[in-house]
Order: sequence, then structure tokens, then C-alpha cells
Amino acid sequence: MRATRWWVLMACMSLPALAHEGAAHGDTATASVPGEAWHVLSATGEVFEVVLKHPEYSEAAKTPVRLWVADVETNAPVSSAHLELTLTGSTVQTLAPKLESPGVYVADAELLPGAELAAVVTVTRGNDLDVLALGTVHLSSEHDATDAGPGLRRPLGWSATGGIVLLLVAGAWWMNRHKKVRP
Repeated sequence: MRATRWWVLMACMSLPALAHEGAAHGDTATASVPGEAWHVLSATGEVFEVVLKHPEYSEAAKTPVRLWVADVETNAPVSSAHLELTLTGSTVQTLAPKLESPGVYVADAELLPGAELAAVVTVTRGNDLDVLALGTVHLSSEHDATDAGPGLRRPLGWSATGGIVLLLVAGAWWMNRHKKVRP
């Protein structure tokens, strides 16, 4: 019987965490819209860590780009820095993101659907300087209506996890029921 309990406990430990999207943790002023897809890039330098986030699809002329800046040593939000975001592709855009909340900077970029732009951010605070290559920023050329985002994938994942747990419990019950009695 003890083995059955361990199998059930191990199966339950593999269940996904009960996390949720769109929660505002800390003082950030924005929350994700459920079902909206985001493109996320990040880089860590010697002094700063930067995360860039923008929607994967936008119909607006200007697309909001958010940058989270943290100190590498303390992981504290950096609010006293000067940022310069350079997006390079067929054109070059140099943006000066403005502080929105502690550690969160916002700029509006001209992102054309289908175009790929290399993103480089320069972070300066006093004598500290980091130049970080974040990767490629791009918008999807078409909004795929069949991609329902994480909202519809989650029930499928829970169903699969529940099915596995059910099989493990049933298997443990069957093994316990059919185990040979030893004298």
C-alpha cells in the first residue's frame, strides 16, 4: 500500500503549477490580455538584465515595446537609467524609452508586419554601461485566427495530465489488488 501512495504522490508532483497569466506582480502598471500573444527577448550583461516584450501582432501604426531593466547583482528594478533602443533592419530606429513604473520603460516603435529588426539596447546609469543584443523583433504578417493562444491549450494539457494521473492510480490499484500474499 505504501508503494501506491508514493506513486500517487509522485504523479501529483508532476502536475503543472496553478499559475495564471495577466497577473500584475509588483508595481507594474500593465497586465497581459488573455489570449494575446507576446514576443519576448532578453539579455544579461555585466551590470543590467533587460527583457523586451511586444505583441506578436498589431494593426496600429506604432507598436508599444516594453523593457524591464533589473540590476544583475540584486535583481532590483532599475529606475534611474537612461535607455536607448536601436532597431535595425531595412531602416534604423533609435528610440528613447520612457520610465513608466519602477524598472519598466516604454517606447512606441514602427514595426511593419513581416519585417525583422535586430534589437540592441544601451543601458546607462552613472558610470555603469551595458550594450545588450536582444535578438530579432518582428510582427506576424497575418493574425492567425486558428491560434487560440494559451487559453485553449491549457484544458488539453490538464486533460492529458489528468489522464496520466488516472492511469497511474488505476495501475497502482490493480497492482495492489493482484499482489501475491506472502506467508
